[in-house]
Parts: sequence; C-alpha cells; structure tokens
Amino acid sequence: MSTPRFANPDQALIHRFIDGGSKPIPFDANPMARALGAELRAADLPAGTVELAFAPDPLFIQGTGVLQGGAVTAMLDFAMAFATLAHLPVGGSCATVNLNTAFLRPAPQGRYIAVGEVERRGRQLAFTHARLLREEDRAVVATATSTLALVLPA
Repeated sequence: MSTPRFANPDQALIHRFIDGGSKPIPFDANPMARALGAELRAADLPAGTVELAFAPDPLFIQGTGVLQGGAVTAMLDFAMAFATLAHLPVGGSCATVNLNTAFLRPAPQGRYIAVGEVERRGRQLAFTHARLLREEDRAVVATATSTLALVLPA
C-alpha cells in the first residue's frame, strides 16, 4: 500500500491523528500553532468538524491581562482551516480568503478549546464557522466565520 501524498502538512497531521487512534496530538508543522500550544483533540473527516485545544504562551497577553485579539482570531482560523482540511480528499489544501471574528468576552491567559465546522463545501469554496471556549467552564469567548478557497488534488 502506498503512502498518501499530502499537499498540506496540517492535513497530514489530521490523518496521523485518525490513524493513531484519535489520541490528542500536538501541532508539529506550524510555528504559530506551536506558539499557541495547539493540540488536535477530535476530528470527524466526513462531517468536516474538529476540536483543537490551545494553551497560549504569555507572549500573547496584552497590557490588560487578556489574550491579544489576533491570537484569539488565529485560534479560530486554525479551527476552521482544520475542519476544511479534514473534509477534503487527501492531497487537498485550503486558504482563508475572508474571516470575521466576534469577541464576546475577555479571554484571560489559560486553556482554550476551538471547535470548527464546515457549513457548506462547494468545488472552489468552503464556508465555515468556529467557537472559542474557555476550557475550565466552556464559556464562549469568541466566534468566527470564514470562507476558504479550496485547492483540490488533480
């Protein structure tokens, strides 16, 4: 049996996660995800859903003691991109073309869960949404929607 060729190392991570019995796996190919302490916790390939955990480094804390908005948005973006990658055939990839974030409450330093889901996937675009929750009480701190351009294998 031949090894699949992945165009995106993050899609390869999703498949290693599934093949490894779906045990939590840290991000290894993406420096930003590593800096945010990202870990893949759940993935449903046919449904295009993922759950990621984050433990952001103090580097991302701003003067008021909460996570910088760009870090919050990055966690949501990762969740939506990973949900899309999970839904694509092996060898596919994607790129965010539009992203909207709503900040619902302050996000102090701590552990977070990002849940991403593909709402609809066409031939060229995927439409996604995500929620970022504090791990300790599952309070939603931010939500996002995005449109991603798809790069499908030939």
